[in-house]
Amino acid sequence: MKYWRFILLLVLVVALSGCGNKAPAAEEYLPPVETAAATVSDLSHLLNTTGEVIASEEAAIAPKVTGRVSSVNVSVGDRVNKGQVLLALESSESGNSVAQSEAAVGIARVNVLKAQQALADAEKSHQRVNSLYQAQAVSKAQWEESESALASARFGLQLSEEQLRQSEAALASARENYGNYSVTSPIAGHVASININSGELASPQMTAVTVVNMDKVKVKVNVSENAITFVKTGAEVPVSIDSLEKTVTGAVVSVGPQSDPSTRAFPVEIVLNNEQQEIRPGMVASLKLPVGTSKGAVSLPADAVIERDGLYYVFVLEDNIAREKQVTTGIITDRLVEIKEGVTEGQTVIVNGNRLVNDGQKVKVVQPAGGGQS
Repeated sequence: MKYWRFILLLVLVVALSGCGNKAPAAEEYLPPVETAAATVSDLSHLLNTTGEVIASEEAAIAPKVTGRVSSVNVSVGDRVNKGQVLLALESSESGNSVAQSEAAVGIARVNVLKAQQALADAEKSHQRVNSLYQAQAVSKAQWEESESALASARFGLQLSEEQLRQSEAALASARENYGNYSVTSPIAGHVASININSGELASPQMTAVTVVNMDKVKVKVNVSENAITFVKTGAEVPVSIDSLEKTVTGAVVSVGPQSDPSTRAFPVEIVLNNEQQEIRPGMVASLKLPVGTSKGAVSLPADAVIERDGLYYVFVLEDNIAREKQVTTGIITDRLVEIKEGVTEGQTVIVNGNRLVNDGQKVKVVQPAGGGQS
């Protein structure tokens, strides 16, 4: 009996001692966040777009005459100079025409010499007859005959000179036609394609060789009517060539005055220096085209803005409590976002940790508020 009383007493003592030493409550967890203050700055509007690289000059070369190809003098990729012969056509018939025209010019020149001599003889004869006529030693009819012979000699010289000019013009035409059988490059550059082989028939209706100048290349992009008024010739543009993983600075060289009726967009061309010939026509380029500036815009670091279902939100810090607010954004750059509505200058927002908090949740600031940097 005494044993059971001892056990009951021991249980009672343990129970009472447990009630007197309660465990301390767990400390509330506050998610750590970093903050920044909304600032006012000037933000540049940048249009992110892509375009295709094209050669600064491209010549699709076809012969001026129809003829069979006797030789192709270049290969794809060759560097060529302006005026260099790319291919030759069979030209024996044209060469014969040149030889005949040269002979005709030679004959015409001899005829001019003969006419000049005939005129000199007629002038001397007329002088003698005129002297005799003044002395009344010859009749008037003889004088008139001498005068007529002189005029005829003058006309003969004029005719022979005109025939010489005609022959020379025919020779020039024959030589030009003969030159057309040698197809030359109108620009300096590289051979991009050859569409004909020796022995095939070439004609003016078919491009035989394409030459491109790649010392400079251009990127052509289309810009909407809302932005085209801000695009200025000479503006510098960073252009990224995706396949080369490099970025170069180009300059706007042309702004189309008229839109494409099908797209309502205006063509803009940006030129890039390409001395190393790395950038090739057909490559895809990504670029950020400046299309204006927002003066005095309220801005936040880009990480502060959260996008959900096409809407934008930020967490504003009020007495260490995160308050979610919907905002209206403007320009979005790599580092800053323009806030048109929802946040005012100087308000503190959460930049890092904002995706781990909820509206109305208390947080711990581990980095004091500071302005966003441009």
